[in-house]
Amino acid sequence: MSLLDKPTESIAPPLVNSRRTRVIAVLMALVGLFTLFVFGLGSGAKTHSSLTFDPINVVSAPIKLGSLSMSVRWTDVVLGLIIIALATEVFVRQPRRGVMARFGGVATLFLIALLSWAARSPGPSITSSVNITSILVGSSATVMVLVFGALSGVMCERSGVVNIAIEGQFIGGAFLGSMIASTTNNFFYAAIGGLFVGGLIGLVLAFFSLRYRSDQIIVGVVLVTMLGGLSSYLTLQVLTPFPNFNTGDIAPNLAIPGLSRIPILGPVFFNQSGFFYVMMILVGVVSFALFKTRYGLHVRAVGEHPRAAASVGINVIRVRYINVVLGGAIAGLGGVAFMAAQGQFQVGYTSGYGYIALAALIFGRWRPSGAVVACIIFGLSVYLSYDLQTYQVPVSGYLLAMFPYLITIAVVAGLIGRVRPPAADGQPYQRD
Repeated sequence: MSLLDKPTESIAPPLVNSRRTRVIAVLMALVGLFTLFVFGLGSGAKTHSSLTFDPINVVSAPIKLGSLSMSVRWTDVVLGLIIIALATEVFVRQPRRGVMARFGGVATLFLIALLSWAARSPGPSITSSVNITSILVGSSATVMVLVFGALSGVMCERSGVVNIAIEGQFIGGAFLGSMIASTTNNFFYAAIGGLFVGGLIGLVLAFFSLRYRSDQIIVGVVLVTMLGGLSSYLTLQVLTPFPNFNTGDIAPNLAIPGLSRIPILGPVFFNQSGFFYVMMILVGVVSFALFKTRYGLHVRAVGEHPRAAASVGINVIRVRYINVVLGGAIAGLGGVAFMAAQGQFQVGYTSGYGYIALAALIFGRWRPSGAVVACIIFGLSVYLSYDLQTYQVPVSGYLLAMFPYLITIAVVAGLIGRVRPPAADGQPYQRD
């Protein structure tokens, strides 16, 4: 049987990969055809729009970038043809590498086509320009929160524990962080509170999942439901009658001298709140810890083959406890960061970001760097689903709000390629 099984194992993956590549190519072609006929040929011959790059949170930039005016019809026709050409190349050549990079390029081209079409003049929009800097800065807050959630998921799932409770950790961090920031007027103390409550929720998840070997998905969903209901109750009983506990303060930006005045990139990366800088540092720290240290080797060994790890002296349960608690603390800090960017705590205003962060984790193949790229894509889609309504796009706002979650479903369902999670992810471990 082993002689018969080996050829099957060696032949099946290429066939599966070939099929997935074709599916991705077809999706790219559909996007290209939509761009060509709806955005391009569907626009008037004399319609035009412009892209601007004016900073919105910096007094002045050393280099003043002018606006880029363009014909909507011909610009979108060219972009649609480029997307179709990329789809054809992927379908015919079926490259083994760079497929997702091409898919990301198609998403970028489609975004440019969509924005130019939405801001066309003459058209329904009250403005004929799109401020790229404003979009990037506006979406950076959402991206930041999603990165916190995705890093939390990486920490947990690399050790073999599925953290569905990220959404609940967001809620707990945002609620407690709002109360602490409102009473102390200090976001550092709020961050400490978020780390604590997120770590505590992670400890509860680890306790039931590791001590009693409960189903990790069910435990996570129960925690999210419980925290959602608890936040609603406490909002009515505490925050509503005592508004001084929920003043809605927003964390100030900390501009880095010199770098904050760089056009486009300066306002996005170097004139943000302290939480944004902490997020960027955490991406590097988690990446280094997981893939360049002995600790990371132990974590990955526990997530892939816990019994083999235990046979060489690694305490599987302890490693998983540590990682789940640390992952929960990171997600709790993400909840505080969300509150610090949005202001006053409101019931349900995390909007399922925890689940989107999980999708970004899968999209990024359980690696911090890949998860960050996925968070950028999801964050932009979340922001644009609301921002496009200001351009009076003839599409219901409810349908636009569904778009990020449709992408999430597509990723989780494997429509753009399946990925292999850590082998022991979600599987309970029992000591011999």
